[in-house]
Amino acid sequence: MGRSRFLLKLAFICNLCFLIAEASYYIKFEGQAPELLKLILPVGMILAFPLNLLVLLITTIVLWRRKITWAELPPYVFIVNVIILLVQFYFLFR
Repeated sequence: MGRSRFLLKLAFICNLCFLIAEASYYIKFEGQAPELLKLILPVGMILAFPLNLLVLLITTIVLWRRKITWAELPPYVFIVNVIILLVQFYFLFR
């Protein structure tokens, strides 16, 4: 299940963009790489939540049906994605 590993890591990168996008509301980034923020903000605010939710649901279902095992996945990335999903629910639906 190389696709699951790839999607978990892609969702993790998008989640990092989400955290940077949320931090940009509290930290002034004036004159410091505005082009980079133009890429990070849309990825973090638009793509991160649906991708993370979809990947975690699919991975949970596949794990539950025992088609893959924890040894085939990076479990720390899965756990960090779950924690960031809870943070996303807090920031997006408060």
